[in-house]
Amino acid sequence: MSASATELHAALAAALPDARLRPAVAEDAVAGVLPRLVVEPADEEELAAALGCADRQGLQVLVRGGGTQLRLGAPPAGGDLLLSTRTLSGVVEHAPADQTATVKAGTPLRAFQAELGRAGQWLALDIALGPEATIGGLIATNASGARRLRFGGVRDQLIGLRVALADGTLARGGGKVVKNVAGYDLPKLFAGALGTLGVIVSATFRLYPLAAVSRTVLFAAGDPAPLCELARRVNASTLVPTAMDVISVEDEGGSHSLRLAVRFESGIEAAVADQIAALEVLAGTLGPGEALTGDEEAAFWRRTDERVPQGDTDDGSLLLKASVLPTEVAGWLGALQRTARGAGVSVRYRAHSGHGIVCARLAGEADELVRVVAPLREAAHVGRGSLVVQDAPLDLLGRVDVWGPAAALEVMRRLKQQFDPNATLNPGRFVGGI
Repeated sequence: MSASATELHAALAAALPDARLRPAVAEDAVAGVLPRLVVEPADEEELAAALGCADRQGLQVLVRGGGTQLRLGAPPAGGDLLLSTRTLSGVVEHAPADQTATVKAGTPLRAFQAELGRAGQWLALDIALGPEATIGGLIATNASGARRLRFGGVRDQLIGLRVALADGTLARGGGKVVKNVAGYDLPKLFAGALGTLGVIVSATFRLYPLAAVSRTVLFAAGDPAPLCELARRVNASTLVPTAMDVISVEDEGGSHSLRLAVRFESGIEAAVADQIAALEVLAGTLGPGEALTGDEEAAFWRRTDERVPQGDTDDGSLLLKASVLPTEVAGWLGALQRTARGAGVSVRYRAHSGHGIVCARLAGEADELVRVVAPLREAAHVGRGSLVVQDAPLDLLGRVDVWGPAAALEVMRRLKQQFDPNATLNPGRFVGGI
């Protein structure tokens, strides 16, 4: 749009007299693209009105929640207006007996968990993101953590969604109860769409009781293969761990080793003890493992989150997310280590070996970081998986293929045309430049 920032401000102010409008500053940039104005609506109706106004005027709209994953996706093709959801915060409804809750999209995950915790419940997501990460952002990026092994990811726990569509319409998909089968499953469509189909304003989730007992058992090895083999045996057994991660560890002397961390959680002490005993038998020569509990266990998982954070960082590293079959994790980790050595870059990783998602941070010269993406993506494809660049320095974002090929690209394009025919929302950020 050719209108000046002043004209744009006047047009939006006339349409949205109560909305908070301000000029964009450097901190409002999305993957290096600075919008002209920022709107911070007070409620979902105001957000929908702002979006509809922008759509009618042919504006390009960027969407931001907590700002923890703004470098996920390709740089935007443009951006006139940044629509912030941070003011849409708070729990709408919590039904402890039904184990469900509805929450506004701008609510930080940590604040939501704290509210649920007072009733002995939680949203079973443990993503390694900063405290600013919001519910809407987690849904839009389909984020997940180690406990996806037991509880599933965002899509599995999402039962209802309310969104503002590009034309300003507020729409709802799903319901407010777990056993809901009416209509199309729109919530799963919007999960992971990176805000390209609509702006999430609230969501309803299934909840789980907080576990009274938690234990983590660590096994050490110098190579990922035996650890991944133990993880495979656990997957094939009757054991039910809540997390099972292969983690690269650097000790105080700078030497590297690997750990397999297997976590069990339950409301019954004896159930956890029995599972750990069975795990020790499966471990064979890798055992006995080191058992962690209480503050020591909590500190271990906190250090693990900090070592391989999933959100944007300013340390110049490249964050890759590979999704492969659990049986292919060891093979991909081997390719990762060989490729990193060949390129002269350092790597630290966290492999959710139970469900096949690996997060790896690589650091080194920019040209070498660019060079490792293609072979590691090919190695993921060999393992019947995929690879996405989740975070990269801004000067590298335009030099790497963030998403890679997508078999369903034409379907995605038709969906984009259906939901956002004017390409208003987050233009160019998603797969294939959608």
